[in-house]
Amino acid sequence: MNKTTTKQAYVNWLLLSLFFAYQYLLRGYPGIFTSEIRGTFHVDATRYSDLGAWCMFAYSLLQIPFGMLLDRIGVRRVVLTAFALCLVGQYTFIHAQTFETALFGRLLLGIGATPGYMSALKCVADSFSEKSCGLFIGLTGAMGNLFLAFCEPRLKALGLAHDDDWRFPAFYLNIFGIAIFLACVFLLKPEKIEKKKPSYNEPLPENNFWKNVLAVALNYKVYLYAAFVIGTNILAATLADLWGKSFLNAKYNLGEQEAINYVQWIQIGMLAGSIALPAFFNSNRNVLWGIRISCASLGVIFAVFIFGPQTLSGVLLQALLFCVGFFGGADILACTLGAKLSTPQTSGMIISWINSVSMFGEPVLQKRIGVALDHHWSGLLDTNGLKLYRAIDYECAMSVMLKVVCVCFVIACLMRNKKQAA
Repeated sequence: MNKTTTKQAYVNWLLLSLFFAYQYLLRGYPGIFTSEIRGTFHVDATRYSDLGAWCMFAYSLLQIPFGMLLDRIGVRRVVLTAFALCLVGQYTFIHAQTFETALFGRLLLGIGATPGYMSALKCVADSFSEKSCGLFIGLTGAMGNLFLAFCEPRLKALGLAHDDDWRFPAFYLNIFGIAIFLACVFLLKPEKIEKKKPSYNEPLPENNFWKNVLAVALNYKVYLYAAFVIGTNILAATLADLWGKSFLNAKYNLGEQEAINYVQWIQIGMLAGSIALPAFFNSNRNVLWGIRISCASLGVIFAVFIFGPQTLSGVLLQALLFCVGFFGGADILACTLGAKLSTPQTSGMIISWINSVSMFGEPVLQKRIGVALDHHWSGLLDTNGLKLYRAIDYECAMSVMLKVVCVCFVIACLMRNKKQAA
């Protein structure tokens, strides 16, 4: 069914995408100042990984309830409440005097960040035609990556210029967030959506909320698409958000600012991939092949990046990181398939279900790498008494990423779809 896209739909999509991009940057904030935050709270890798894990556990576990709320009470009320909670959580985190308070702030942030991505995708699924759906989903993801690529090195430089103070750049970040929040208050408005028939195997009563919930929960495709997100975007995000910078520092002897600049190539790659991959693999017959190619490519790249020689040139490292981000953008292909399953009554739930299952993988991976680093720790300490990890410690810990992408590649190869000639 063709949809008529109104001016308000574009305004809503832009505001919701800005909210997604902003909370995406807040979620990755600890990864910008790894050593500084560890030094402030005097924590090892396992404890430090909790800053990412607590946020992402809340983010992933609450995807489904928030998706139901989006379908039930509307985008505006859910997003404004969540955005306010995001700001409170970030304020609590950056002003924390104890590590426990910092964890509580990250937990609040994770709760508030939950509807960021799905609200934008719900707007796209409900208001845009199927032909443009993939493009706008890609643009949403690209906006988040653009924010990270642009802001991360500047936030790091601002912190370094103020005696390595990781709290100082957050002041300007909060002002920017308040500006977006106010724009949402005045400009984000509900839009009347034209109903369409569901695309499940059997039509569902459109007004029966709980039957729709059950249909989404029992749809096996939702879980397959979530696995593809884990095998692409989640792996790239785990590298970019938390452990990539310290790995580059340990194995390739890059300084703090230099490592930030290198990891920026992951965000640039995601920006390119989230637009190019949906544009190239734009039909049902090609989407699975796009996912397979992306998983296979990531497997080769991770093998070279993690286990390759320490003498890799700077240009090759940048190219590898760009490709990690580029093929990590294949999660847009999975989300596009998910959007095609949806109706206005189920779009929030389908997107949230995929997000919930897939995003649960990020805190698990972050925590798994942190625990593995402490397990392989050789006993070295820096001048401040913090644990130092060798390159081989990181290689052993991060090998789990290669295993995950290989499993997802096998799943993609085995998957068959009636609408896809694979």
